[in-house]
Amino acid sequence: MRYHPVTSSRISSIGYDSRNRTLEICFHDKSIYQYQNVPERIFTVFLTVVSKGRFYDGVIRGKFPEKKVA
Repeated sequence: MRYHPVTSSRISSIGYDSRNRTLEICFHDKSIYQYQNVPERIFTVFLTVVSKGRFYDGVIRGKFPEKKVA
């Protein structure tokens, strides 16, 4: 999985595995969450939106199976 550092008050980096359709989000508090069955287009848009936190809250959190990794 390749991670992309992002500018956000809550999120430090975002990674995506296209083979498994897994999105991984690393937060500034050092917690890491994985989301399953995320379409690649969601990841692509996530990287480009101005407010990563707002996008996460509205499009990702609670919409895909979630697993806390760290």
